[in-house]
Amino acid sequence: MSFAAWMHQVDLLCFAWYGLSIRDLPDMNFRDAFDDGASPEEFMEGELGTLSDLSRLMFG
Repeated sequence: MSFAAWMHQVDLLCFAWYGLSIRDLPDMNFRDAFDDGASPEEFMEGELGTLSDLSRLMFG
């Protein structure tokens, strides 16, 4: 899978889980996760975790 396809999958998951695009979120280490072999699901679970974690990231 290319990085662009991986990012698209991450964006689809983010929208499905939270109703937001990845462009709506703070900067994250997308490329590092891709290079490390994380699946889009692993990235989303590890980076964002629960909805309360997402809220903390966005609103401090």
